[in-house]
Amino acid sequence: MSLFPLRFLRPVSFALIAGLCLPAIASADERTLDGVNFMGPLITPNPAGMPKGNLFIEPYLVRINSDSYFDGEGRRHDSDGRSSAWLTVVPIAYGLGQRVTAQVNLSASRAETGSERSRGFRAGDTTAMVQYLLQAPSADGTRPAISVSLSQRYATGSYDRIDGNPLNAQGDGVQRTTFGLGVQQVVWLPNDRPLRWRGQLSASPAPARVAINDHSVYGTPEGFRGSIAPGSLIGLSAAGEYSFNSKWVGVMEFAVSRQSDRHLSGYAPDAEGVMQRIDERRPGSRNVTLAPAVQYHFSPSVGLIAGVEFTVAGRNTGSYINPQIALGMFF
Repeated sequence: MSLFPLRFLRPVSFALIAGLCLPAIASADERTLDGVNFMGPLITPNPAGMPKGNLFIEPYLVRINSDSYFDGEGRRHDSDGRSSAWLTVVPIAYGLGQRVTAQVNLSASRAETGSERSRGFRAGDTTAMVQYLLQAPSADGTRPAISVSLSQRYATGSYDRIDGNPLNAQGDGVQRTTFGLGVQQVVWLPNDRPLRWRGQLSASPAPARVAINDHSVYGTPEGFRGSIAPGSLIGLSAAGEYSFNSKWVGVMEFAVSRQSDRHLSGYAPDAEGVMQRIDERRPGSRNVTLAPAVQYHFSPSVGLIAGVEFTVAGRNTGSYINPQIALGMFF
């Protein structure tokens, strides 16, 4: 199992577009989003996309901590040691047209377990995404924004031939395609302050087998020759952002994901150097997290978000507490 939660390696968790400004052209008797600033939550992507010709960059700094895991029955157990890492993720989104947004996510990380460390910051997997806006939001946000997206993750992070140090693996070698459906809407509360909610449903069919050689993120030994059949993925996330004023926004977010079984097969030498058959069916995993956060807006085009994502339930997965901070810049 990779040190990092799948959220940081797959398109759904790494797609972090945030619209800092929304059009606010309304008649006198309508509510307006003038003076209201949102930059999006930590996980759920923005269905409204980017206005044509505009650029959004949001570098993240994440501290990943794990000292326990969930077994196949959903019970939490203490791990043998504490695992942690520094992760940087840089989503870059650009409005190609009135309805089309393109995005790329770049990442790098440095992992540690006890006294063991990876060799400095190492590049992770890269994700590219195209999003199409099916329905644009109204000026006051009460008509929902609805969009579909297609994401492709590229295995740019190391995952095998890692010289016996599993911390040097910052990817999983999987070239994964993900389809997404997103919705976003503003609800005006009785105090005339807006609450913006959004949701994202994503699905990724099982991709092609991944060839594996020697030590890998999958725990294979030196001399291993074989492959793994990755499972399919499905994820759901939802978030709410409440605007206290033009500067401060409170955020609460929920996410759940499920990966189906994986099949590892191949050959590896035993102590005498004789090649032995390896055939393992690895059970699927589930993960449920919450992510409260707070936003501070320096201006309508620059905002800061800080929060923590933590695991509340799962099966066959690690339990994580991930404080993080990001600076969103709209150009």
